[in-house]
Amino acid sequence: MNRSLRSLNILALSSLLCLTFCAKEEIAPVSLAKIPVTTESTLAAEEYQKGITLANKVQRIQAATHFRLALDEDPSFASAWLNLAMVSPGTRLFVSALDSAKAYASGASEGEQLIIQATQYGFEGKNTEQEKTLQKLVSKYPGDENAHLQLGNYYFGLQQYREAIMSYNQATQINNNLAILFNQLGYSQRALGNYGEAEKAFKYYIRLNAENPNAFDSYAELLMEMGRFNESIEFYAKALELDPNFVASHIGIACDYAFLGEPERARSQLELLKEIAQNHIDTRQAVFTEALTYVCEGDLPLAVETILANLKLAETRQDVGNMANDLVLLGNLYLEMNNPEKALEQFNQSMEVIDQSSLPQAVKDNSHTVNLYNISRVFAMMHNFPKAKETAALFAQQVDVRKNPIQIKLIAQLKGIIALQEGNYQTAIDELEEANQLNPYNLFRIGEAYAGLGDNERAATYKLRAAELNVLNSMDQAIVLSKTKFLNSPS
Repeated sequence: MNRSLRSLNILALSSLLCLTFCAKEEIAPVSLAKIPVTTESTLAAEEYQKGITLANKVQRIQAATHFRLALDEDPSFASAWLNLAMVSPGTRLFVSALDSAKAYASGASEGEQLIIQATQYGFEGKNTEQEKTLQKLVSKYPGDENAHLQLGNYYFGLQQYREAIMSYNQATQINNNLAILFNQLGYSQRALGNYGEAEKAFKYYIRLNAENPNAFDSYAELLMEMGRFNESIEFYAKALELDPNFVASHIGIACDYAFLGEPERARSQLELLKEIAQNHIDTRQAVFTEALTYVCEGDLPLAVETILANLKLAETRQDVGNMANDLVLLGNLYLEMNNPEKALEQFNQSMEVIDQSSLPQAVKDNSHTVNLYNISRVFAMMHNFPKAKETAALFAQQVDVRKNPIQIKLIAQLKGIIALQEGNYQTAIDELEEANQLNPYNLFRIGEAYAGLGDNERAATYKLRAAELNVLNSMDQAIVLSKTKFLNSPS
């Protein structure tokens, strides 16, 4: 599972290293300093480090316990608040803890302040500012592996995997024993299709931290993508031997069974997860994956009922972020059911939830930008192509302000969807080839476009590729499987 968090070592500043060319030209000193973590309480520092260790194992509930213990000893511990935010379930708790981190940031070190600021920028969708802040962090602390990890995670989140690998490799040159780096390297290499390199990284991750359930979980996910479903289940089971409550591995096993064409076994695994769920987020994840199993079978109405159950759960918790996400999911499902009017209703309701919330204005603005993408798709399905293109142009205009690489790819994806609906198949292919190629639905759409051109061989190739992408816990993957029925055979 790839949900790594920042790991900061509580170390004093190291000495400065000054190198000189043979020609006696002086080079600026290279700092070997680590990012200092600011607390006057030794006990708080100890609890914080325990939390970091657990967070890097993706054992969030246990990590949160230690971050809270650290805050009991030092309520002004900014980095503890930040990391509590990162492991908190639901948007409300995340925002509350992040606000506390910002409130106490003035008493923290410059490095900590930069990380808190970068996190805030990321939450608000201000990617340019986030990158500049993390670059400043690396420039100030080039000898801290965690600074490079932070920057690598930024690039990873934007699907800039080559840049991420460069940052992770720089971190390994400083500390080759920081296990989480190899998890990130494995996922980055996997995303580029370098399965051999990915497998080496994940196996080294296991070697460094054999007591970490996430190490086995990550390798299991690679095996899933490679179509080795039964082996994948075995490694997920090893993760659960280490931690029976490790949610990601229950989800992984369920997805393996869904890909094997055994949805009932998938749902049995999810019922087990519901029974042991430690909070409403665990339950939500189980319910979402259950919905995916119904989509894989082509039962979209039952999938809608299942997502509605999640929406009700989010409403009882006043979990605004997940309420909005559930409504968007419902909108997408209604589009698949050829009901654009109902989809539009869900998308608009999602924006009402966001607008009425106390979320930062920057988050609301970003949500409105993404909503233009959704509304344009509705118009395209209604065959109101002038309105679809007009809305797509507004979306592109707003994306251009933020320069978010993922949203930039969505521009091409949206143009491709509109062209496909219009029957402009070559244009659809050209646009969709510029969109995210790790999205199975984009590959399927390209296949549909080739079918429209009468090139049935290429159409079948792309649709098969889409079906065999085997993306973990992906609604797009489930939709593709419902359309293709190319369920893989056991390996």
